[in-house]
Amino acid sequence: MRRANGTGSVVKLSGNRRRPWAVRIPVRDSRGRVRQRYLSYHARAAEAQAALDAWARDHHGPQPGGDTLGEIYERWSARNYPRLNPASVASHKAAWGRVGALAGREIRAVTLDDLQGILDQDAARGLSQSSVNNDRILMAALYRYAMERELVARDITRYLESPRIAPKHAKGVLTQAQLDALAALAGEGDRWARTAMLLCYTGFRVSELLALTPADYHPEGGYLQGGMKTAAGRGRIVPVHPRVQPWLEDFLAQGGGRIICRPDGGPVSAAAYRKEFAALMARIGAEGATPHWCRHTCATRLHQAGADPLAIQRILGHADQSVTEHYTHLDAAFLRAELEKMP
Repeated sequence: MRRANGTGSVVKLSGNRRRPWAVRIPVRDSRGRVRQRYLSYHARAAEAQAALDAWARDHHGPQPGGDTLGEIYERWSARNYPRLNPASVASHKAAWGRVGALAGREIRAVTLDDLQGILDQDAARGLSQSSVNNDRILMAALYRYAMERELVARDITRYLESPRIAPKHAKGVLTQAQLDALAALAGEGDRWARTAMLLCYTGFRVSELLALTPADYHPEGGYLQGGMKTAAGRGRIVPVHPRVQPWLEDFLAQGGGRIICRPDGGPVSAAAYRKEFAALMARIGAEGATPHWCRHTCATRLHQAGADPLAIQRILGHADQSVTEHYTHLDAAFLRAELEKMP
């Protein structure tokens, strides 16, 4: 069986020797490069293997001079951050804020329990499932980087267990009565009710809706083009349902830099919006509902109306890459027809 990088090897030397079986181990020279050094010579292969196993029990990689987890993170981030999008970089930096508690430790001295302890502490502190998963993703990336450079003998992150954390907010949908109450407020001119209706009839995430600019509306096709977070979600076409078309036009008439904007034309922050949304939900008897409920409401109503499943995926930005490539012919007219099946 092939041994992992950094754990040495047993080789048989050529020629007529009394001890032809040699044990070779990786060492790091003064310039940090890994070199192979002969540790011992043996008459039998089994003796050499036993010597190598004994060495491996006491050493976990190239000797001497161990790299700390912090040093590995610095080199890994310098190489990878320029190639990642800003959201991924921010996610990794936030994860390092927690994983970095082990920055001063040599990576060979970091144990599985050390890493697992960070994940367990994340859960105890009430962090979200995505934060816990992001910490594990960063750990795995650092160990993969170290393995490729023979800085560690094995990837212990494979044995980590991510704590299962209940969602902070239940994923719900608005009832018909709540949606009717929302529509009534929107009809009376309540701007926040109108934004909630836009969320329910487009399936946009709140951050996606707030990021839309007037240029993202295409009146000739009657659709909005926007979205973020995933490859399938970015720049997707979302037709405007007739029920919310007049309210969208009212927002556009404000002339702000964003479709949803403050009275002075400036952007509305997600935090400010969530505060207004919570007050709005209390008015329609949907206390505890979050803006993401509107996205679930849109998906649920589209399914109930019998909309084409692939059209629903395209509208919500859930399609995987294979579906996206295969159905590039799905145009705005088809998506509009499917969206308008929703009452």
